Amino acid sequence: MNKIMMRAHKGATFIEYALLAGLVAIVVAAAAMLFGDRLTGLFSSTSDTTKSVTETVQKVDLKQGLEKAKDVKLDGAK
Repeated sequence: MNKIMMRAHKGATFIEYALLAGLVAIVVAAAAMLFGDRLTGLFSSTSDTTKSVTETVQKVDLKQGLEKAKDVKLDGAK
């Protein structure tokens, strides 16, 4: 009798986890529908800002690299 109760308990636990997973999926889908446009805007804004910062850093690195290159003497140069 004990083995039968253990199997029934395992089956009940599986069903509980399946219901919980289904509920989480519904909540995630509802949140995506409600906040989808806002999240798209947020990620687009973040992407644009990151791109702008990257371009600025590359320009600064290029300028600093050119300034350092002026100070470097080539081999054999006096």
